[in-house]
Amino acid sequence: MPPIVFDILSILGALIRLLGMVMFGLGAGWFALEVLRKGQQVWQFQIAIFLGFCGLAVGLANFLSAGALGAFGIGVGAAMFVWGMPKLKKEKKED
Repeated sequence: MPPIVFDILSILGALIRLLGMVMFGLGAGWFALEVLRKGQQVWQFQIAIFLGFCGLAVGLANFLSAGALGAFGIGVGAAMFVWGMPKLKKEKKED
C-alpha cells in the first residue's frame, strides 16, 4: 500500500480518538453530577465521587496525549455547563 493510506488512517484514528474522548468526558461529567445530586445527604459519598473523578483526571493525564486530554476536558466542561447549571423556573402570569 502507498504511504498516503497510512497517513490518512492515522489522521482518521486521531479524529476518532478525539471524538471518543469528548463523548467519554460528557458521560463522565454527567455521571459525576448525577451521582453528586443523588448523594446530597451523605458528605462522605460526595467526597468519594469527587476524589474518584480527580483520580480519573490524573490517570488520564498520565496515559493520554495532550490532544486527547484536551478533548476530555472539553467534554467535561460541556457536561458541567449543560447539566450542572440550575434550571430557571418560569413564572406564571396571573390574570
